[in-house]
Amino acid sequence: MTHAPRAALPPARIRNFVNFSTGQGISAIGTWAQKTAVGWLVWELTHSPAWVGAIALSDLIAALWVAPLAGVVTDRSNPYRLLLTTQTLMIVLTLLLWGVVANGLATPWLLLGWAILDATVQGFNQPVRMVAIGSLAPPERMSQAIATNSIAANLARSIGPAIAGVVMLKGDVADVFLINAVSFAAMLGAVHYVRRWLDRPGLVDASASVLSDMASGFAYVRRTPEIATLFFLTLAFALLARPFTELFPALAGEVFKGGPQTLGMLMSAQGVGALVGASWMLKKRGRDALVRITFAAAVGIALALIAFASTRWLALGVATMALAGLFHVVCNIGMQSMAQTMSAPNMRGRVMALYGLIFRAGPALGAFLIGVLAHWIGLQWLIGTAAAIFGLLVLRFIPTVRRVYALAPAGAR
Repeated sequence: MTHAPRAALPPARIRNFVNFSTGQGISAIGTWAQKTAVGWLVWELTHSPAWVGAIALSDLIAALWVAPLAGVVTDRSNPYRLLLTTQTLMIVLTLLLWGVVANGLATPWLLLGWAILDATVQGFNQPVRMVAIGSLAPPERMSQAIATNSIAANLARSIGPAIAGVVMLKGDVADVFLINAVSFAAMLGAVHYVRRWLDRPGLVDASASVLSDMASGFAYVRRTPEIATLFFLTLAFALLARPFTELFPALAGEVFKGGPQTLGMLMSAQGVGALVGASWMLKKRGRDALVRITFAAAVGIALALIAFASTRWLALGVATMALAGLFHVVCNIGMQSMAQTMSAPNMRGRVMALYGLIFRAGPALGAFLIGVLAHWIGLQWLIGTAAAIFGLLVLRFIPTVRRVYALAPAGAR
């Protein structure tokens, strides 16, 4: 097949990444419904925070070997074809899960094995999906494109758990997985809609060895101060401030003494807060403002989680979780926008893959460790302590941020 040169393509319009984000958001509704159902199923089978954390740990197990390879594959591959392949594999895995649960064959170990397979495919899907967003938006609109995508994703974070809660209460948990399988049609349609901007050859010559390209990706991140500094924030955020999401089933059952409805309330509150934050990030901002907002949001999520950890009153827990969701998505949009715009085009797949590795493996490891320690120390106390450490690290690192990004004094024109 002959590919049109990139310069020959018409410029991507706002509606392209809006439509892409809409399709992805509809698919994400099914994904979040499935995530909620799997977490609750594991909790019902074990009543163990450690097992809930172990399912989250599947991201770490898969991402450790997948992400560096996925970055190289993304830079070398046709984004359109790679997206179709990963989406198809995820549909197959979802239907496999539905068959296992519908036939009463689910066990904690079987669910863990399935989660590792699913995380593996997700690991190849994540960087190419991020690069696709970068292909659909010019640099000056990158944060707006990512914010648009986040609005869709966080609507899904709110709607998906609510749907799962209703389905689990009124029907069978296996029905949630069928809903997810159907939801993939929206993403497939969106990928076809923007095909002309994604159906192109890879940007990296495949003649070099895969290991060499992997090593060059790590070296690029380490030797580029702007990227290395960003990755420090991402790592601290992922390990210390992000893992509470994976522990929602345990928080709903152990701390707030509730069921699927309580779980849905906590996850939906986070989603609503994230929606507000993503909507606020739709405004076009300059580079310096984006950096400042990103690090300020990091401090904000630390404070919100400390407040969440101080109460067992569900209403206050839901309110502080909404604040955590708001600061979480603002920080995430800022970090992802910086990674996209500050990395070289031929390195972007590898940068985003390593970003995705940290963003997936860090919360998984953090959730697992917190889940294990929760047998001896209170779950809420652990989340609050981790958040406090994160906030102090960010504040300590501010002078380095100002130097690396050459930020003008606040208020300077």
